[in-house]
Formats: sequence, structure tokens, C-alpha cells
Amino acid sequence: MREGIILPADVSEAIAVRLKEAFPGETVYTDLAPRDFQRPSNMVELAGVGMDSLSYGQSGVELLYKFKVTTFSTVDEVHAAHLPVLDLRAMLVLGAFAAGYVQVKDRAPKVRSMEAGTSLFDCAVVTLTLALTLDRADFVGSELYELMQNLELQVRVKKENG
Repeated sequence: MREGIILPADVSEAIAVRLKEAFPGETVYTDLAPRDFQRPSNMVELAGVGMDSLSYGQSGVELLYKFKVTTFSTVDEVHAAHLPVLDLRAMLVLGAFAAGYVQVKDRAPKVRSMEAGTSLFDCAVVTLTLALTLDRADFVGSELYELMQNLELQVRVKKENG
């Protein structure tokens, strides 16, 4: 890969910045929360990276970053949160990315999809997928790319009788 390419850690940091804007004064954890973490807070985790290698023909690819954003509210003595508060926090996370993109260095990956899950009793989880278009050459060495440019095709035509 070329130097300067956007890494998942760069995207994670940009997501954390958006969450700090949406939840001023709250801690945003990345990857893991400590044992006695603060509530209310948020956590950003990389859930996976994918690639649509045929999305832009031979010149480009679409890189997909999938993140899990967990938003924690305060809990009571039995470790349960007030469910309408979790619903509201999930909506605030969705709203933080409603612009449709996230600024990461000099690029702006598009928000491909967002989905909130509010079925847990102490947190809500938002799955966020971002898409970034890259030059295929960023992933393929120049010597292999030259081989891909030269394609010989042999076609046989069958004549029909009659």
C-alpha cells in the first residue's frame, strides 16, 4: 500500500472526534473500555474492513470500513439504564453522521449505512459503514499492474450450417 493511505485507526479517530462533538464532555474510548469505565460515554471499535474490488472497473476500488459505536448511559443499582435515554443516545450517534461523510485527513469517506440496535439494557450499539474510493494502484504493485494492462484475447467463431 502507498504511504499516506487512510488506515482504520485514522477513521476511528475521526469518528471519535464526531462523537466528542455530539456528546460534549464525555469520554470516547477506542477499541476497549477499561474495567471501571465512565458513564455516560461512547466507544468506537473496528468491526471489519472490506473491499468491493469490482466497483470501479480496472481503475478503482471501494474500501469499506465497518465500525461499531457503543453508547453507554448511566445505570441504576441493578445495572439497567433508562431505555428511552438509550434510544435518544442512539439517535444522537446517528445524527452525528447524518451529514453523509466523515472528514479523515484530506479525504471524506461516505456514510454507506448506519443502523442502531437498542435491545440491550445498559448500552445502545450503532453499526456505521463508511466507503472510500481508492486507486487500484494503491494496493497493487506496478509490476503486477502492468501485467494486468496487457490482455490477449482469442475468440473462436463457430459457423452455423445452413
